[in-house]
Amino acid sequence: MAKYIGIFATACLTRRQLQDLVSRLSQQGEVYCEKAFAGLIDGVLVCLFNAPNREALDAFFHQHGMVAEHIWRIDLESRDGELVSV
Repeated sequence: MAKYIGIFATACLTRRQLQDLVSRLSQQGEVYCEKAFAGLIDGVLVCLFNAPNREALDAFFHQHGMVAEHIWRIDLESRDGELVSV
């Protein structure tokens, strides 16, 4: 399964609303959020998603009414100081 990073604007959401959103996005399925980071002051949500492909990820965003500012596919990640394939 491929990994993707999605960046979303959340300026209008409260902490509670962010919690509810992340809980929904993290439910196991074909596409799900593995990890989320939120900046309350900057109004941004950064999520690490697992998805079989970009089309499935786009459908997931559409289903949840989300529009990403940026989406990046992740090919390499660091483990113990070494870059390895995802």
